[in-house]
Amino acid sequence: MRTPDPLTKHKQSLLSEEQYYQISNELDLLKGKLKATLLVFGDMNGQLITHKGEIPGIDITVLAALIASDFSATTEIAKLLGKENQFRLHFHEGTQQHLYISSVGEEFFLAVVFDSSVTLGMVRIFTAKSITKITHLIETSVEKAVQASNIVDAEFKTFIEEDLNKILG
Repeated sequence: MRTPDPLTKHKQSLLSEEQYYQISNELDLLKGKLKATLLVFGDMNGQLITHKGEIPGIDITVLAALIASDFSATTEIAKLLGKENQFRLHFHEGTQQHLYISSVGEEFFLAVVFDSSVTLGMVRIFTAKSITKITHLIETSVEKAVQASNIVDAEFKTFIEEDLNKILG
């Protein structure tokens, strides 16, 4: 993970190529199950990571930024209401298209655009299952990165100690 920008509220997220492809595959499966119009996976800073599907005339990069802003706004609403936990999912019902948005851990979101032929219950169930898989994917790689970092730190410490012993006698 990169160092957070002091001007942003959330950490900047960095996914490995393997994570990206695994998440992308999970989104392909979810889109197929739901027959969704569009899936958008992004981070809470508004950066689009990947998407599945298209809506003519829609800039998906702008949509990702607006979705992240939606989470920021509802976090402030939750504070005003005296709630400590932010809202984890949002649902916007339209006349032809509906938007279901859920956080994926603290750093990411998944948005599903679907029409009236798909029930909200199906969207909730299948999206929750995909989010569980994606969250596990992200957490597993973070644990591996921490373990690798600890190994490197231990090796570096040993290397420095040996060199200092040689120099200082």
